[in-house]
Amino acid sequence: MLFSRKARLTSKDDFARMFSEGTRKKSGPLLVYRRENELDRARLGLSVPKRVGNAVVRNLIKRRCREAFRALQHDLPGLDIMVTVRFHSPLPMESYKKLIVDGISK
Repeated sequence: MLFSRKARLTSKDDFARMFSEGTRKKSGPLLVYRRENELDRARLGLSVPKRVGNAVVRNLIKRRCREAFRALQHDLPGLDIMVTVRFHSPLPMESYKKLIVDGISK
């Protein structure tokens, strides 16, 4: 299954609501915001700043975070999740899965 457009946080308003209404938790090198939504599906937003590394490294981290979310999204109905990545070396996909689960737990 692909990471469809419906599973993404896309608008500026979505991101603004995450920062204003979402709860924040640090999980290793990730900062995870979570917010309940009115939809029957989970959505993901990613923020990977340039200081994390060059484009190859940033894209690798984004691909692994998206894949971790894709594997978890059916267990997380009705949640918006925003992941901000801090500087670190890329981790295995399973590590991102654990960090995201840890970050969204209350």
